[in-house]
Amino acid sequence: MRRLFPQSAYARNVLTLMTGTTLAQAIPIAISPILTRLYSPEEFGRFALYMAVAMICSVLVSGRYELAILLPRHDKDALHITGLAIGLSVAISAVLLVVVLMFAHPIAALLGDAELGPWLYAVPVSTLLLGVYQSLNYWSNRKAQYRRMAISRTVQSGSAALAQTASGYAASGAAGLVAGQVAGQLLATGILARLIWREDHTLICALRPMRSLALAKRYINFPRYLIVAHGFNTASGQMPVLLLGALFNTSAAGFFTLTQRVMAAPMSLIANAMGDVFRQEASQAYVRHGNCKSIYKKTFLRLLLISAVPFAVFFFVAPALFAWVFGEQWRVAGEYAQILTPMAFFQFITSPLSSMFMIAQKQKLDLIWQAALLSSVVMSFSLGSFFLSATNGLKLFSGCYCLAYAINGCMTYHFAKNT
Repeated sequence: MRRLFPQSAYARNVLTLMTGTTLAQAIPIAISPILTRLYSPEEFGRFALYMAVAMICSVLVSGRYELAILLPRHDKDALHITGLAIGLSVAISAVLLVVVLMFAHPIAALLGDAELGPWLYAVPVSTLLLGVYQSLNYWSNRKAQYRRMAISRTVQSGSAALAQTASGYAASGAAGLVAGQVAGQLLATGILARLIWREDHTLICALRPMRSLALAKRYINFPRYLIVAHGFNTASGQMPVLLLGALFNTSAAGFFTLTQRVMAAPMSLIANAMGDVFRQEASQAYVRHGNCKSIYKKTFLRLLLISAVPFAVFFFVAPALFAWVFGEQWRVAGEYAQILTPMAFFQFITSPLSSMFMIAQKQKLDLIWQAALLSSVVMSFSLGSFFLSATNGLKLFSGCYCLAYAINGCMTYHFAKNT
């Protein structure tokens, strides 16, 4: 039986994360045909607008210090950085709450959906939970606790899916989607925190605020460059939802959201798992040997071999598949998926390797790349609105992203070689 399982540590770690992520993705994908019959495209669009705002704001809360957790040689310093990221998440989420209390309704009007206003009050809760969860997740990544990471992902998606389904049967509208998402985040963060406390409570009790401040100064380039760079990145990912809602209608944002949910499955299932393992092993190789070219090439080739055929098949069957699985009213989402398939392919084979920007400490170049990416998104949908067509905007968006991800891959390979 042992011969049936991967022998290398790399393959076993990828398999562990893939197993957990498979469960995490299987649940929401499995219930999506139910949710699309319980919620309308407009309600999905409203939920997407909420999540877009929350995801963009979440970039601010931890100062991006969680990305530095993998870098120190000693666990004690890494844990101080984890504490720093969590403390910042609490403080900045509190500031966001004040902003939302003052400007919730003007923000909702700017997004093109006045009914979104009441649900913006939950945004600081989501940003806090996201900041804490990511900090704990990176600590677990450093400790190679892949089983723990897999469990937390399964709990998050499973509990969110269950709550959203129950709320849908209760006819709670977009509120049910928002409440379900927050419930999943809360439960997953609580479980991850409990597991870490049980194992590392001695180190946690020894944390000293002054040491965290000293490390904050040492790794100041992370907030200095990455808040803006990753703000651009997250905005680029969420901007289609925001622009579709503002320039066209909430239903268009809903169609795009379902497309993202389905197409994100392979990214979360395989690419993210391989990216987590790559980040941990590449960072160690880079510190010890000054490069990680071998690990980079091995990961890239595996991603390419895994993805080529499935993405090609999906391109041809997407519209009919969406109509059959989710209902005829969602065929438009399948047409969106067909347009976005080339972009998703390039993203699949390059995004897991983008942690090279952090490993090689090329934050300035990452900032430039992210700024160019965001500009291309805004330009694409602005031109699409000029032609009064969300479809044209998506075509331009997909083409620009294909080019951007190809450039990203060339840059990260250069960093891996450290030449």
